[in-house]
Amino acid sequence: MSTAVLKGAHDPQDSTRTFADFLNRGDLEGAASCFTKDACLLTPDATAIRGREEIRPILHQMIVGESRIEVQESSVVTAGEVALGTERWLLTLAGSEGEPFRRALTPTTVLRKLDDVWKLAVAMPWVRR
Repeated sequence: MSTAVLKGAHDPQDSTRTFADFLNRGDLEGAASCFTKDACLLTPDATAIRGREEIRPILHQMIVGESRIEVQESSVVTAGEVALGTERWLLTLAGSEGEPFRRALTPTTVLRKLDDVWKLAVAMPWVRR
């Protein structure tokens, strides 16, 4: 297991930063490992993708599209082995004609602690508030 995943083991606040780090480096296995096996990812068109194996192709598309996530703010409330996070991300994609496309996101996440590692159980990055 990667040391970056282990680093987030005791602090749910680091879980999405660890995910962003893996994604930004193009590490599909690392990014996917940040999700629980039964996780749910809500896509930009509000489709619920369920299960790590079904989420993996979405993450692959993001990596191929040169997506970069910067976690700018993070607030996490913990209750036992479950946590609710609200954040502000800056998503940068390779744009057309060499110009990058940037979009501010306000994700909501649900985190679950499994074997001392905090993982994403629900990720809704594209929810509008």
